[in-house]
Amino acid sequence: MCLWFVFMIITQSVGEDMQSFRMSSMRGWKFHCTGTPCLPLVSIITSTIMKCQMACLAQAYCRAASFQKSTSNCELFTDMSNEIANMQTDTDITTMIVIAGTRSPPEPTTTTSTTSTTTMSTTTSTTTSTTSTTTSTTSSSSSTTTSTTTSTTTSTTTSTTTTTTTTACALSSQSTWSQAATTIFGSQAGTSGSTLSLLSGPNGMYYDQPNNRLIIADMGNYRILQISLNNSPAVATVIAGSNGQGCNMNQFNAPAGVGRDSSGQLYVADYNCNQVVRFPPNSNSTTSGTLIGSVATPAIISINALTNDVYVVSVGGNSVYKFVGGSGSPVVAAGGNGNGNALNQLSNPNGIYYDYLYTNALYVTDQYNYRIMRFPSGSTSATYGTVVAGGNGVGSGANQLNSPRSIVVDSSGTLYIGDQGNNRVTRWLPNATSGTTIVGGTSGTASDQLNGPETILFDRYSNLLVADRSNNRIQLFNLTTC
Repeated sequence: MCLWFVFMIITQSVGEDMQSFRMSSMRGWKFHCTGTPCLPLVSIITSTIMKCQMACLAQAYCRAASFQKSTSNCELFTDMSNEIANMQTDTDITTMIVIAGTRSPPEPTTTTSTTSTTTMSTTTSTTTSTTSTTTSTTSSSSSTTTSTTTSTTTSTTTSTTTTTTTTACALSSQSTWSQAATTIFGSQAGTSGSTLSLLSGPNGMYYDQPNNRLIIADMGNYRILQISLNNSPAVATVIAGSNGQGCNMNQFNAPAGVGRDSSGQLYVADYNCNQVVRFPPNSNSTTSGTLIGSVATPAIISINALTNDVYVVSVGGNSVYKFVGGSGSPVVAAGGNGNGNALNQLSNPNGIYYDYLYTNALYVTDQYNYRIMRFPSGSTSATYGTVVAGGNGVGSGANQLNSPRSIVVDSSGTLYIGDQGNNRVTRWLPNATSGTTIVGGTSGTASDQLNGPETILFDRYSNLLVADRSNNRIQLFNLTTC
């Protein structure tokens, strides 16, 4: 079998960070596994082959992808190197394989070092015996015998280092997390503070996957912090604000939402200043931002990394605005028809999530309608949304929500909701009429409790991160089952 390979480099810049890999492309060929079916890590719909490639780039464990032109179906695989010899022709499919060693940054690995030491001492023993004999004559004799025995044992030290690649683990309906969280930043006891190891009412978060870093809107301290998750508990770096309370371009009054676009620019929604401000890459506390627009009581930000469109939820305006390409006058992307419960209305929305990889849709936490709304790409104020979770009144039942504040959507369309009023995170499968609690459920400062959870995120290992706002801390719940 003769295969024609086309080589390409796929790159996505994220500020000073860059994600990239090199792929070989085989048009007209598809995987045909022998013995076992070719099960993808993820199967999604993408409008173009480039978006399929970008989806593979976004998945740290993706090593191959196939794109079917007629259906726009994009399948991502972990490792299909053993199946290249079993390719079959299919003119409708293009198969792409990540060239080994070209992903930057490389996929996560776990290194375990074990050192065992056995020490045995060297022993020298000396025995001395003396014998004296005396006779009745004037002559006496004395004899002394000395014997020395030395034994030596060699000391041995053994050191073994094992490097193991972490098993690919995409989120699924079977995924579970530890119920006791680790406080990775802030006070485990819930104490607020203004030092670089404490928080005061953390609100929005943004996860920098390539560098495993977290950006936090530290609302009560009027600043934006960045921490590394490689060394927790961490000491933060101020990347914007921390110049007192105010609405100048180097200040904040109530920073609520944060996000970065593909060029590394930082966007901050200031709730009390009714404005969205942009900062350049590598900003710090001395950097002044640029006003990109005014929005009434803006909260969470979500950015389409493929287009750099910036979505901002307006709590008081009962709407979601979009800054096309991150600039210009904002346009209404959802709501904007007054406070109400019709399908084109919202009631104090707080969280948004634009899923540009999998469902190509906008999700909104419709806080006081106690529901999650989904709007299609390109939606406007005239668009009617779909209720995808909740909508059954306020409460703690499995089919209810109480002030939902944030949402994440995985590759299968499963929803993960920060249900603030119930102090829990719930999971709703596609088309489900009820959800299940995956962490939390009671209010408190214990490691298995939450108190007013705000933003939720998943890191590159599928661990769950929660901004536990009223406890002034960031909690990490480790993934225990894929």
